[in-house]
Amino acid sequence: MKTSNILTHLSVAVMLLTMGYCAISCNKDDDTSNAETPAVQSEVLVLFSIAGLGDGSYNDQILRGIKLMENEHSQGMTIRFITPANLEEVESVCTSWWENVDKTDEKGRLPRRLLVLASSDYVDIARRVFANAEMNINRCVLAFEAEDNGDETEQIRTFGISMYGASWLAGRTARELGCKHPLVLLGNGQDNTIYDARDGFVEGFGQSEDGLSAVTEALADNFSGYGLPTELYKKMYDYDGQYDFIYAVAGGSNMGAYRYLRENPECGIYTAGMDTDQSAYSTLIVGSMVKRIDLVLYDHLTNWYHQKDLPRYQFYGLESGYINWQIADRYPQLKAGVEANWQTAIKKEKEYGEK
Repeated sequence: MKTSNILTHLSVAVMLLTMGYCAISCNKDDDTSNAETPAVQSEVLVLFSIAGLGDGSYNDQILRGIKLMENEHSQGMTIRFITPANLEEVESVCTSWWENVDKTDEKGRLPRRLLVLASSDYVDIARRVFANAEMNINRCVLAFEAEDNGDETEQIRTFGISMYGASWLAGRTARELGCKHPLVLLGNGQDNTIYDARDGFVEGFGQSEDGLSAVTEALADNFSGYGLPTELYKKMYDYDGQYDFIYAVAGGSNMGAYRYLRENPECGIYTAGMDTDQSAYSTLIVGSMVKRIDLVLYDHLTNWYHQKDLPRYQFYGLESGYINWQIADRYPQLKAGVEANWQTAIKKEKEYGEK
């Protein structure tokens, strides 16, 4: 098992703490922020996505949430994290965690234990491994960004974040820029958890004056497509002159597009940041789909720490404040359009969720 050493990521953690402490502190629930430390020790194990830590976006946001929670509750909570090498290791960790969930510590105490699976790729594994597990607030599994399977007896806790509304606004922004040939680039063409981002952008853009709609492609048909920045950089040479807006939902692969646009600022291709505000990477990033996964994790960990039962399934959309389409400061002329279309995007997102 390859266990990440927190000290190895100290510089990343310091940066994330500096960026996010105030924002998260302001969102704390007054009912829990001053609560006493529980007498029983709480242990949290977090599994990042495969090779995900250090991506500068989603996984590093998760790290920020971890470090803030760890800093706030250092006496009553221990948090470990693992960056697994493959899905086989994920299953092994899940199995081992459950086999030892009732193991006492060196003082003979039984800690409260939470397993956090911070990738939608792990949901099927969790549902298989924990199919017959009997869980409660003291022995719990939280799986990121799953779809509700409708099973009211399911033991694991899951949540989903809709990217439809924010992506719909991004598509409308591309229209306002006068773009005619946008591309939606998926990291994993078989990952249905990102189809809402694809559909939102396509429908938000609609059709150009020439009657053209957004085109969709995929870098890969598995999770490897989220870690191919060099491959995307090379593809940008083919995209240059073919597309005028690229909406890449491709995780760490997006860095390849940003690099190309930095080196070729006159190419005329606009793009979007993903998961965090990434407008500093290129002057051609007109906005970012900001997903506050750090806040989601922080809030869930806070509730669990204070022994509040986590919902079996929770859905978050544009109204939740956990996700946003944020225009880059260098494009102030586009902000009015976002504000004007905000409520429409929320309405469209709700309609999409009811289909």
